[in-house]
Amino acid sequence: MQKHILLVDSDAESLSRMSQVLRQSDYQVSVACNCDESLNMVRSLKPDCIIFDVELEGTSGTIMYSRLRRNPQTRHIPAIVCTSVGPRPVCFGTGISVLNKSCTGEALLGAVSAATA
Repeated sequence: MQKHILLVDSDAESLSRMSQVLRQSDYQVSVACNCDESLNMVRSLKPDCIIFDVELEGTSGTIMYSRLRRNPQTRHIPAIVCTSVGPRPVCFGTGISVLNKSCTGEALLGAVSAATA
């Protein structure tokens, strides 16, 4: 069964690059550009993994992640940070991968594979 990945980023170029890498590796991909849109999509689509940037327009990715973790229906969904904000922009805990936006497709796929295993 095809794994469903939700990408959350306000940068269209990053969304396009990551979507292409994931789709070529047979992942189903949905995209959101902000926190509110992503939270609505999580509820309706129930993705297998969420990849998000901490710098989103409006509400930050950090707050979005916090909201996901506080909700019993979404706290189990694996998440990956993909950002250009330093090596580890905030403390997300030990269970979350943090990738740089300039990471290779192989690094992205490796993190997704590990998160959805």
